[in-house]
Amino acid sequence: MRDNQRGDRFIAPGTPVRYDGLEEGGSQYGIVIHCWSDDDLGAHDCYVAFFGAEMPAFKPAETPYVLRYAASSLSVLND
Repeated sequence: MRDNQRGDRFIAPGTPVRYDGLEEGGSQYGIVIHCWSDDDLGAHDCYVAFFGAEMPAFKPAETPYVLRYAASSLSVLND
């Protein structure tokens, strides 16, 4: 998958992603923790551990915050 490719799909745990939907503060970077098909929504949902405005190169100094987002709202990042 290319950077910025979006859509409803399963995103494997451990996949680095970016969320661009914030009104202020720019993009947020994180790692997918869990992704599942939500029958009530008819789409995939993901729990993502977010690190902030950039992906850390090493173990982060602070614990990431975990939020739930639709897979279609996340951009998958490739190495």
